[in-house]
Amino acid sequence: MALDIVIPLLPFEKYIIAHAILCVIGFLGLLPLGALVARYTRTFSPSWFTAHWIIQFALAGPVIIVGVSMGIHAVVLAESGPINDVHKQWGIAIFVLYLAQLAFGASIHYFKPKAWARGTGRRPFQNYFHAVTGLLLIAFAMYQVRTGFRTEWPLQTGRGPISNGANVFWYVWIVLLPVVYFAGVIFLIRRQFALERQARMGDTGSTEPNEPMAHQVEPSTATSTGKAQ
Repeated sequence: MALDIVIPLLPFEKYIIAHAILCVIGFLGLLPLGALVARYTRTFSPSWFTAHWIIQFALAGPVIIVGVSMGIHAVVLAESGPINDVHKQWGIAIFVLYLAQLAFGASIHYFKPKAWARGTGRRPFQNYFHAVTGLLLIAFAMYQVRTGFRTEWPLQTGRGPISNGANVFWYVWIVLLPVVYFAGVIFLIRRQFALERQARMGDTGSTEPNEPMAHQVEPSTATSTGKAQ
């Protein structure tokens, strides 16, 4: 009769598991949620941006930072070298990209081109760049998670591959997220552009935020526009 021998987790393996859980929650849960909130609610509520930055920064930020820290500590305990494989190198790059994306998102919210502010220019390039970079960040994180449970865990622990459930979840998630996101693009993008034009013309009924966003116009223009409507 064969006996199943269960080997207790080593300290560094516990940190790897904590690292994996937190980074999956942060990168594959909260960041996509923030992107979906921006994609769907910006055409219906003026509070969309507040919800977006709370999710991407206030909620995802601590989870991601602690998750990355757990991974670094696991490397230190295992004495496996800081950047000696693709998973670690990609991890550093993705974390830096996340921080840069936060800074860039804040900058394009508070600093707008003058033509866009006057309501005469085209939608700024940096707005598109921020959206595309955010989607790429999530895509890179998807790849990173897969290398983590398919390659890094067996390599660093010698315990063999993770159960197939993780693989199934990963495939479902990488199909479901793009479908839901781009459905919002297809059905809501024209409404979004129309509302942005209204906001730049001073229409207070728009769902675009009116704080330091530079698509505000001078009071006299806003008044005359409102009367014309």
